[in-house]
Amino acid sequence: MLVSKARGLLVLAIAAVGCSTEVTESTDWMLGAFSSRNVKDRTTGLSALGQYHFREDGTLALLAITNCAENREKLMEEYTWSRAGNSLVLVDMPEGAIHEEWRVTLGETCNTMQVNPIQDGEVRGTFTLWRGAVCMKELPPCEEGYECETCETTWCDEPPPPCDE
Repeated sequence: MLVSKARGLLVLAIAAVGCSTEVTESTDWMLGAFSSRNVKDRTTGLSALGQYHFREDGTLALLAITNCAENREKLMEEYTWSRAGNSLVLVDMPEGAIHEEWRVTLGETCNTMQVNPIQDGEVRGTFTLWRGAVCMKELPPCEEGYECETCETTWCDEPPPPCDE
């Protein structure tokens, strides 16, 4: 009898929540790989970039991709993150870090996110991340005596899906 009552209350609660106008759908805009550099960026000399992997389990892995010719991958740090509504993600920083947290929001353009590091309760800078895992490729050498770009960023596997704009 008690189980039957509990089941009935659960069904009513689910129905009430499903009909509520206050319920907002959770979005997964922050899940997946993002990179600190966009594709087709060019540099001179050895290069590095960061890949940020937001996982469904609430963890964020920061990978450093270094050495343009080899794309060496190193796990730099793992963080925890949580949703603070549909358009804000809070990333907790480890004890002793310069920043207390990062506040992550949708970027101004499609497939980007904006990261605001928080220090002493205030925003201390901002940086953009681009959706997708970006790697590097070595460019052919240029004519002798000229200084030119030696590295270009490219998709590691494939680009993210196109935007619905």
